[in-house]
Amino acid sequence: MIRSLTTRLTQGVKLPTWLQSTATQQGLMFVLVSMLSLMLMASLSLAYVDYELGQQNKEIVKESKQLARGQNVDIDDDPIEDDDILAALTTGFVLSGLLVTGFTAAIVIAMTRASQRRINRIEQVLAAAAEGELSARTGETHKMNDLARIGVAVDEMLSRLEGSVAAMSDISANIAHELKTPITRLQHNLWNIKDAADALAIEDAQDLQRELEQAQSDSQRLASIFDALLRISQIESGARRSRFSEVDINAIIDTVADIYVDVADDAGMTLSVNKPDSALKIQGDRELLIQQLANLVENALRYCPQGSRIELEAHNQGNHIAITLADNGPGISDADKPRVFERLYRVDKSRTDGGLGLGLSLAKAVAGLHHGSISLYDNHPGLGVKIELPI
Repeated sequence: MIRSLTTRLTQGVKLPTWLQSTATQQGLMFVLVSMLSLMLMASLSLAYVDYELGQQNKEIVKESKQLARGQNVDIDDDPIEDDDILAALTTGFVLSGLLVTGFTAAIVIAMTRASQRRINRIEQVLAAAAEGELSARTGETHKMNDLARIGVAVDEMLSRLEGSVAAMSDISANIAHELKTPITRLQHNLWNIKDAADALAIEDAQDLQRELEQAQSDSQRLASIFDALLRISQIESGARRSRFSEVDINAIIDTVADIYVDVADDAGMTLSVNKPDSALKIQGDRELLIQQLANLVENALRYCPQGSRIELEAHNQGNHIAITLADNGPGISDADKPRVFERLYRVDKSRTDGGLGLGLSLAKAVAGLHHGSISLYDNHPGLGVKIELPI
């Protein structure tokens, strides 16, 4: 009520600068409440004392009438005793003090709750923004005090940031889309040239074919990078949420295990799965969740040496499902952990293992699409990846 009243009073009214401080407003409110409390206390005390004196006066009038009729009445020499007056004053002050204390406490609690609601809302919006939800807003529209000005500033900042991020995302998607077409055309031309070279008995055909195969491999790598970038941009835009349905994480893990258990055996590694018997159901995109786990498993297979163990597990942890993939390979240094989720970032830039540097970026985008999170931890030895998806 206090907040709505303040909003109505300040709506359309520009307060002086010195009055826009929360401390000043609270100080003025304290003075007003104190003055009102004193007035109320005095009024209640006077009213109570007046009532008590009125009762005494009625008693005196009654005795006077009885005496005038000749009735035998004991006349009190001191009809209004000092003790009665002090008792009336004390009772009046106590009652009015209790009422004023309750009234003041109600106002202070209302003001404190109004300020705390603003602070909580600002904290929630900042926490949501830190998680990537740039559309969150505090809803403040008037700058009547410090907290309101902070709320308006936060909203303006997030609006600009959201616009900048959207523009950058659009630019990245447009660049990837525009470059994908000539790269695809280049691939097609390289295939035609290779077919023509195979049909011609020309000198140094082996060298020509080797160069063409390398060009084809490079163009395929470029096409894969742009496909992955476009896919990540599409995921981060949230457009895939319209395809959400009820999925069972256990079934997704089974699908990934069916594909990669034999691949791990061929690479001299072991992929084991541990999951509960009961279903782990969430609302999500089955295709993207499969791709997320597949990317993580492929990363482990790519960077772990022969003889390594890879463990894929899933657990129900109350309000979310935790999926972990841990290996006993070389792991990642603490300096690289904060950056491995960046697009095209590679821990060892000298390695030519065929990776695109986009696997963990896509895994993070999929987790964010499902309002979840992904993090890395040390497996001692090796690396662990933990995904948390809300139920």
